[in-house]
Amino acid sequence: MRSCLAIIGLGTVILAALVAGWFARDEISGFVSGIVDREKEPSSVEVAAPGSPELARRAEGKIVALGQGELSETELSADELDSWVRHGLAGYFPSYVSDVTVGVEDERLVLAGKVRLKEVPGIERLGPAVALFGDTAAVRLKGRPDGLGPGRGIFYVEGVQIGLLPLPEPMRDELLTQLRGGRESELPVNAIVFEVPRFVTDVGVRGDRVFFRGPTRPSR
Repeated sequence: MRSCLAIIGLGTVILAALVAGWFARDEISGFVSGIVDREKEPSSVEVAAPGSPELARRAEGKIVALGQGELSETELSADELDSWVRHGLAGYFPSYVSDVTVGVEDERLVLAGKVRLKEVPGIERLGPAVALFGDTAAVRLKGRPDGLGPGRGIFYVEGVQIGLLPLPEPMRDELLTQLRGGRESELPVNAIVFEVPRFVTDVGVRGDRVFFRGPTRPSR
């Protein structure tokens, strides 16, 4: 039983590292909000390769247009979103988290990354269970994003995988409960609230694309 709880604790630390980097960080929200104040870079007319800076700039341009009110909704392909995370958000993740990627599968958002366990603060408290995952653990989250209103979103986690181990639903929910510090919430146990730029009112997955929606403009 104690070893099982230790594994849950390890998963909490790893998941917290990814969530802290990707979700619910004021620095990221400020970074994204601040790009609307920067001068737009010329968009490339060439076909951009997946994971490239060109795709990252294209994605940022779409977010800029949404923030400036030029669009009421914009869509990012999985490659655009992944490129933006790799290049536009580089440096915003904890130093021990690397290879963060984003994808879309079956109309679900997939977040993945690698964590250097020895560098995670407090990892020694988890004892010998850490050795089960080696020096570096791969983490994969799959779920459905949705909007909670301006500046807020929610991610319904449907699956968590640590290494080759898919966590059973009860363990997943216990892990997420620990991530919230054991606090009770009116939201489902598998729900994680996160910040988005203030001008984003809704977010979700449509087909193989992620959409961001801005304030509804009054009809003339």
